Amino acid sequence: MEIAKAYNPKEAEATHYQTWEANGCFAPEINENPLAEKYSIVIPPPNVTGSLHIGHALQHTLMDVLTRRKRMQGFRTLWLPGTDHAGISVQRKVVEQLRRDENKLPQDIGREEFISRAWKWKEEFGSTITEQMRREGASVDWSRERFTMDESLSKAVRFVFVTLYNEGWIYRGKRIVNWCPKDKTVISDLEVKEETRKDGKLVYLRYPVKDSDKQITVATTRPETMLGDTAVAVNADDERYKNLIGKTIFLPLTNREIPIIADEYVDAAFGTGAVKITPAHDPNDYEVGVRHNLEQLVIMNDDATMNANAGTEFEGLDRFKAREKVIEKFAELGLLEKIEDYEISLPICERCKNIIEPLLSEQWFCRMDEMRDLALDLMKTEGAPHFYPNVPNEKVYTNWLENLKDWTISRQLWWGHQIPAWYDADGQTFVARSFEEASEKAGTTELTQDADVLDTWFSSALWAFSTFGWTGEGEEEKRRRGERKSDSQIGNEQLTKDEEQRTKNDLETFLPTDVLVTGRDIIFLWVSRMVMLTEKFTGEKPFADVVVTGTVLGKDGKPMSKSRGNGVDPLEMFDKFGVDATRVYLASIATGADIKWNDSQIETFRNFANKIWNATRFCLLNSDGAKVDLASLKLDENASIADRWIVSRLNKTALQVNKSLDRYFFHEAVRLLYQFFWNDFCDWYIELVKDEITGDSLSLAHSPSSENNDAENINEGQRTKDKGQIQARSRILTILEQALRMLHPFMPYLTEELWQKLPNVSSDLHHEAYRDAKQTIMLADFPLGDTDLIDERAESEMQTVIDLISKVRNIRAEMNIKPSDKPAIHVAANAETQKIFAANEAQILKLARAEKLVLAETLGVPKASAKAVISNAEIAVPLEGLIDFEKEIARLENQVNKLETERQRLNGQLSNANFIERAPPEKVDEIRERVAGIETQTKTLKQNLEALI
Repeated sequence: MEIAKAYNPKEAEATHYQTWEANGCFAPEINENPLAEKYSIVIPPPNVTGSLHIGHALQHTLMDVLTRRKRMQGFRTLWLPGTDHAGISVQRKVVEQLRRDENKLPQDIGREEFISRAWKWKEEFGSTITEQMRREGASVDWSRERFTMDESLSKAVRFVFVTLYNEGWIYRGKRIVNWCPKDKTVISDLEVKEETRKDGKLVYLRYPVKDSDKQITVATTRPETMLGDTAVAVNADDERYKNLIGKTIFLPLTNREIPIIADEYVDAAFGTGAVKITPAHDPNDYEVGVRHNLEQLVIMNDDATMNANAGTEFEGLDRFKAREKVIEKFAELGLLEKIEDYEISLPICERCKNIIEPLLSEQWFCRMDEMRDLALDLMKTEGAPHFYPNVPNEKVYTNWLENLKDWTISRQLWWGHQIPAWYDADGQTFVARSFEEASEKAGTTELTQDADVLDTWFSSALWAFSTFGWTGEGEEEKRRRGERKSDSQIGNEQLTKDEEQRTKNDLETFLPTDVLVTGRDIIFLWVSRMVMLTEKFTGEKPFADVVVTGTVLGKDGKPMSKSRGNGVDPLEMFDKFGVDATRVYLASIATGADIKWNDSQIETFRNFANKIWNATRFCLLNSDGAKVDLASLKLDENASIADRWIVSRLNKTALQVNKSLDRYFFHEAVRLLYQFFWNDFCDWYIELVKDEITGDSLSLAHSPSSENNDAENINEGQRTKDKGQIQARSRILTILEQALRMLHPFMPYLTEELWQKLPNVSSDLHHEAYRDAKQTIMLADFPLGDTDLIDERAESEMQTVIDLISKVRNIRAEMNIKPSDKPAIHVAANAETQKIFAANEAQILKLARAEKLVLAETLGVPKASAKAVISNAEIAVPLEGLIDFEKEIARLENQVNKLETERQRLNGQLSNANFIERAPPEKVDEIRERVAGIETQTKTLKQNLEALI
């Protein structure tokens, strides 16, 4: 069998994905078993503006591992892909394009044309990430790809909004919101990142009390907002201000008077004990204002410049310029008491990085109290969803739900789901699923639709069921209204009848989904909202389990960012190391743990891929007459310990891998597969049976010159030998084939490339649900492991042999024994252990490159012998005649001295308190580990020296 000497990942990656997709392997319809159990995952939809980042690669790898394994196990699997319309991000892209190409603003072309441009941008650039997903091997069903503004999903959004409005869950009102002056839209609390800065200033301002020579001092970090103050609050129990409660203040820089009020919100022990109240620009002040019926005076425009309410002297100024001027004016009036340096926490828009302005604004809100109870009840009654890792994610999730506030769902954008509310000339509101329905309610067509769009997360919250075709419309309602094209500008065609039927079946078949794989940063934004709305509108859970991934940090141990320049591009990793090596490295990260990116670790898995390739190449080059045959793994009582051991290890590995993946311990599954492939199969089993499968059999030696052998006996002996050799070759190929199946979900390209080259592979090896499909490893039956084939005695005995050979190899390396020299191995052990070594003497001598094996109950060797101990035996290798004692003593002493010098230097660093305080913790840990390693090395070297002196 011809096979290239080296593995070229790009060759394997170039063709297999297209073949899988063309053959329908990703679609659930590939499964021919009508009774097959379903398994479904919906992808967290990446933004249509995005390209693949390392977080996507991590989550997609884990989802693909789960999907591929379940598919191989015969489940009717669906991993549904799609993208999110990413309201602010796409709008920003189109705005930039307009400015760059035409020097225009959105208002210059109007809403309709702007939305048309946004759709064109999406069509031109929106497929970037989906093409990249194909590159990474994601086995999603592209025929079911969804977009959050597809017509069927838009119908679902409108139905949910109208239903919630009619039930009183959605309302319009004025509240303090997080306003982004750059994007000119409200954003949610969860999209605001707090940033601590040490250059803040706390400004103390004096306000004169009317009809008095007294002044009251307030402290603020936002002095410009004093132009919108409508009261000063104190604590009713504060003796300093009791006599001022109810009096009036002349508010400087304005022509207004404001009251001094008492409110329990004020902490008398904090600051001056007096608090300026700006109800339109601070959430706490807003609540105080509501309690005291204070005026809500908005003093800023939507771009954070000051408006007419701030006064003619300040109107048009940027908020920060206005801040400087307020301080300047207070100083001129002698009312600036002092300014202190102050560490401040600033709200930052996570997208544009501008400082958010708390602002009173009329918006659409969704009441969350009843919806919150739906999610909490589901957790209490069913423990759903179950988080992996459970700690701390479940508690974080429930704590957040218990303190949930109403959700601001409107956004001041053009790109997105326009709010289905219309207004007549009198300002009356009509909420409906279409203009026609609103007109019917209003009794007029003279209506204007609300200009805002819904928060992107509103449509995303329906993702778990809207993607399966749910629109909220019953069949009777459909017939009454008739199917028609979208009211929006998208121009999408309706689903065909076949597609309609399929989506109906999909909803019944695949909801609830089995697992959601996502990051901890969107547990609140997305996970909780999916739970609430899926339960509300379908009565189902959106998913049974939630796997929460950690964060992949940069090589410097800090979060990846463009400004730090520490990002890792997965596409570059694919080019450098191969897709499979990148995938298996990502899967090796402990579930939920943060990890610092390490190129050397991914290189380890590239070497792993090469190791598998080379092992397969060896098996194929020695495969004449052999084939993949599961019957070859059914051993009789005459089977060698090596065969019994590897079959046991294969089945134990399969059992443990399945157990690990059932618990979402991907890293544990990777460790098990790495251990089996690299150590058990490549390093030991191939070496143990190499002579048997290449022809130089240790157990079936026949001498044609023997006087007892005539020609017939020679032929019969040769036939027996050939039959045994073919069985051995078939066995090693079958073990390899089974191992490739287990590895396939993690390394799909490599395993498909090698599996297709194995003799006798065909669709007969598929799971029974895919017998008629074209042959591919991705439909082969995933090994479950058979407890009846686990042979603990064989594993124990072989481990004893492996330990002996490993110790002798260590001695050879430590004592500089030449590869060509063959020492004697002396072993002291009990009678039972001696039998094990005697039965495997030929293998021990070959793999340890030794001349003879001496077994006894005690060691009788010269002093100049290197010694070692394993669990149930003592080992000695006499060194006389193998090494130059003087040179070896000098070499060992030199090594000991070098290590001691290094140890002292490192301990000097560790004893330096200044170094410990300033050095990164990982650097300190690295030094401590090195010191421990030096001490272990030194101990071994000194033991070797004692044997020579």
